[in-house]
Amino acid sequence: MSKRFNPNRVKVHRSYTVKDASETIGAHVKTVRNWIHAGLPVIKETGPLLIQGADLKLYLKQKRKTYLHRCELNEMFCFKCKVPKKPSIDSVEFIAVPSGSAQMTGRCAECDKQSNKFVSWRDLNQIWTELGGKLPIAEKHLILRGQKPLNYPFAKVFNDEKK
Repeated sequence: MSKRFNPNRVKVHRSYTVKDASETIGAHVKTVRNWIHAGLPVIKETGPLLIQGADLKLYLKQKRKTYLHRCELNEMFCFKCKVPKKPSIDSVEFIAVPSGSAQMTGRCAECDKQSNKFVSWRDLNQIWTELGGKLPIAEKHLILRGQKPLNYPFAKVFNDEKK
């Protein structure tokens, strides 16, 4: 697993030597040299290699984008399969979070590995129907009514949340 370096530590208007760049972002000197061989632009090829801060920041942001995996609304990222997958419908649960969102938990349909994802309450019915569930969502899949979550900031359960 490769380390993700923070591009915000790089100053845009500064030029870095290979050693300065590696110290700024916390990478090894050989890592920065490998990036140069892979396409990180340098100011001059001879003498000490100088890297423009804007180029380094842009390179790190593009490198970070390659690691991102966009999931569809009804998918969750499986860390074992390393791709977004639809969870099995029997294992899906939605846990209420007071901020208007819900924690969607479920197991991968292929490898049976547990996954989590935060979704909006507005999207619950759409997610449920796309996974193949029938409306309304069965109570065994909703953990909300009559109970308050552990991180619930209020002292009481409101009337509209009682069974």
